[in-house]
Amino acid sequence: MSDFSRQFLVHWNDCDPAGIVFHAHYIRWMDEGFTDMTRARGVDFAALAAEDPHFRGSPLVDVRCGFRAPARFADVLEHRIAPPVFGAGRSYRLLHRFLLPDGRLAAEGEQTRIWGRDEGEGLRAVPMPPEIAARLAEG
Repeated sequence: MSDFSRQFLVHWNDCDPAGIVFHAHYIRWMDEGFTDMTRARGVDFAALAAEDPHFRGSPLVDVRCGFRAPARFADVLEHRIAPPVFGAGRSYRLLHRFLLPDGRLAAEGEQTRIWGRDEGEGLRAVPMPPEIAARLAEG
């Protein structure tokens, strides 16, 4: 199992008046990174939804983010996502780290997600299919 890694440029509109990344963008980047990771590991939510009308994706149920050093306009951040940590229940955790160009930690966060289905009784957390869990954990 290995981390998924991607890089992206901090744009002017990602920054607040102090010239540092506005905190909410890290939450957005965690979601974007999750999508990039799933697609890179062969999990296509659009295709899964087309195959199964009850599938509702992998909704976010909890999120946190801590800030360690400021990221600024024109920085190229490295976003690392550790393989999912599957608990005893129906949820799983993803740990995110955002590294500055000099290698310092800018922010770190965690998402808790579920595998969602709706069979007429509202959204329910169900166990993730083993083949999907294996793909996400592979790296």
